[in-house]
Amino acid sequence: MEQGVPKDPEIQEFLKGVKQVFMVMSGKGGVGKSTMAAGIAASLAAKGLRTGLMDIDVHGPSIARIMGLTGMPLGTVGGKIQPYAHSENLKIISMQGFLQNQDDALIWRGPLKIGVIKQFMTDVEWGPLDVLVIDSPPGTGDEPLTIAQFIPDCGAIVVTTPQGVALADVRKSLNFCRQVGMDIVGIIENMSGYVCPQCGHHADIFKSGGGETLAREFNVPFLGRMPIDPSVVMAGDDGVSALERSVAMKAAMAEIVDNILSGAAEAKGETKMEKIAVPVAGGMLSSHFGHCEEFLFATVENGKLTKTENLVPPPHEPGVIPNWLAQQGATVVLVGGMGERAQDILQSRGVAVVCGVQSDKPLKIVDLYLKRNLKVGDNACNHDGDEDHHCDH
Repeated sequence: MEQGVPKDPEIQEFLKGVKQVFMVMSGKGGVGKSTMAAGIAASLAAKGLRTGLMDIDVHGPSIARIMGLTGMPLGTVGGKIQPYAHSENLKIISMQGFLQNQDDALIWRGPLKIGVIKQFMTDVEWGPLDVLVIDSPPGTGDEPLTIAQFIPDCGAIVVTTPQGVALADVRKSLNFCRQVGMDIVGIIENMSGYVCPQCGHHADIFKSGGGETLAREFNVPFLGRMPIDPSVVMAGDDGVSALERSVAMKAAMAEIVDNILSGAAEAKGETKMEKIAVPVAGGMLSSHFGHCEEFLFATVENGKLTKTENLVPPPHEPGVIPNWLAQQGATVVLVGGMGERAQDILQSRGVAVVCGVQSDKPLKIVDLYLKRNLKVGDNACNHDGDEDHHCDH
């Protein structure tokens, strides 16, 4: 894996006409990510912002159905694909508009999907956009990675539900963002309680508050909660914007969008802090995470190195060093190898882990990481719990 890729001139030209880009993502399917992406885009457009909604889930596109565009093929004019004009300020592109049969399955590998994503940006007649909202498929595969590489300034909006299994997968999405250097705009907690439309009684069917707790754990903004509303499901099935059917969703989405816009505005003027940890032995990256001599801690403000310090870790015991790193405020650990248990501990505490880093001087490794030119290979430690091995488990 490589942190950076050469800039594509066609994509760079497209991005000149786009002021802000947000990617809506989730750790798992079924959390209402596409519904949230559609609601965010529609709300932005209603505010008068020229908005694009790009559905890059080529295997399971659902934006067209949610927005009432199923069965409407997309055409071209002058060699340019014409996006759906959902409203005066909202344009939409989705793979569903190119399928002859809506039930056709696309059996594509990564390169084909990457090519389509590029086409969605460069071959579509978007016109100038104030905001581009990207609906990504669940997980951390080719599609979100492609966006992270093509659009370095893209911000991530992460959707979860309150259940523990969803929150566990969201941690992976948050760590993905940190690993590839993508700004996290915030977390939305969907399906957060049920409000009876008849009596107004609130019931936490799937619990509530997990998204906000996770946001505090990772020190990222909490954008708001979206309650369960049966009219949202019916609206999606009927191809009608859920904002038109659900008063509760409309109110909650207005707050979420305000938080997105205000957070993005504040981010332009606030300091972004990172603390990068590198295990060191003999002045070079230590290939054995649990048995290094010391750790280099590099403090980074807005992408620039401002402070370094070397600290000796506590004696090697299972789980001790990962927790110690989190206590020191590390946000990213760059290592040659690390056992699964240590990775789990760090990621559960909001620390991203990059394994497979090649041996070099620690400051050079930090510099390559900041420039997105850090090349990594296989995890030098692939053991799973044997305490006799040199990696921390």
